[in-house]
Amino acid sequence: MQKCSLCGGRVVNGRCEECGLPIPPEHTYTLRGESAHYHRVNGEDVLHRVRPTGGRPKVDGYDEEERTAHVHESGSDRHEAPRAVVRTTRRAGIRTAKRTGTAAWSLITAALFLLLPALYLLLQRSTVTPVPEPPLPAEEQAAEYSNAYDDLRGTVPAAGADWDGDLTAGLYTVGQDLPEGTYTIQCAESNTSIDLHIVSDAYGVEIYEDLSSNGYDAIDSERDDVPLPAGTVLFLSGNGTLYFHSSNAQVDALPTETAPNPLVGDTAYTLGDSDESLYLLVGEDIEPGVYDVTCTAGTGYFSFVLPMENTRTMYCSAWLYGDPDYVDTLRHITLTEDTEVTLSNYSDMDFTVALTPSETVYVHE
Repeated sequence: MQKCSLCGGRVVNGRCEECGLPIPPEHTYTLRGESAHYHRVNGEDVLHRVRPTGGRPKVDGYDEEERTAHVHESGSDRHEAPRAVVRTTRRAGIRTAKRTGTAAWSLITAALFLLLPALYLLLQRSTVTPVPEPPLPAEEQAAEYSNAYDDLRGTVPAAGADWDGDLTAGLYTVGQDLPEGTYTIQCAESNTSIDLHIVSDAYGVEIYEDLSSNGYDAIDSERDDVPLPAGTVLFLSGNGTLYFHSSNAQVDALPTETAPNPLVGDTAYTLGDSDESLYLLVGEDIEPGVYDVTCTAGTGYFSFVLPMENTRTMYCSAWLYGDPDYVDTLRHITLTEDTEVTLSNYSDMDFTVALTPSETVYVHE
């Protein structure tokens, strides 16, 4: 029975059953004057050829007995071994299989060498924590801050008059409550902390500023070169007063007369210590108009949405505090039809907010 020269498996129809290696058939032949037969050796059929000793040529250095001792079991002499041709063919098959396996491993190794750098970079990117960038120098921060007003630059005429005014917490419109112009805005007194919300609906600009002085934390207590075109809405919340100065104010465009507020009655709303929020609809719960909103007790938020044309809405929210010695007031709050007002209680006591009609619709000097 022929066996695979690679793995030792049984060969059937010229192919190994175990590894599939093609195995050429063994050629059996006899030389002239030889006789051949098979016999079992270690459980295998082995070809045994017998040739007459008289026909063998003499080889120098060997006598007949020594030569006979070198004859293999198959009957062939190692000096004449014709089976070497068969073995050479089998070994060629083995070498081919080994070379194929070596080539495959070479390709795999090359692929790994190509992929390993990419995998290393990917792993490094996923595990390395980015280092936060250092803060910008004060000069660069100032330049970055000034860019917030770039879309408004050139919208205000360069020539105009001087105008000075003080504004406390409340809602104001440029061109009505203060003239159009380019302003310097600063805290007017100590212990001031004001959040300034600026919306220019016509130019699509919305800016938040935080100004404070003395013991209150803020970036700065002053803003220079702030262009405020007509129609810009300012919402101030906090405590204290902001001082506005302009050298190109368009004072001639201000209304010559103030309009009286048609509202005459005031009202108050109270949230108990267990109440969280109260929602009021202007036109149903509150009459439309311009109000001064004052917190007379407790602590909480007063918020409303001011309708716009282009930016749709402006959300206004203010923290209000009130006790017998001090109260927070928002001036000139315009509440239009269908506006929703929200009162939110943030204390363990009653939160009371009073709405009083403003004396005039527009205030200016």
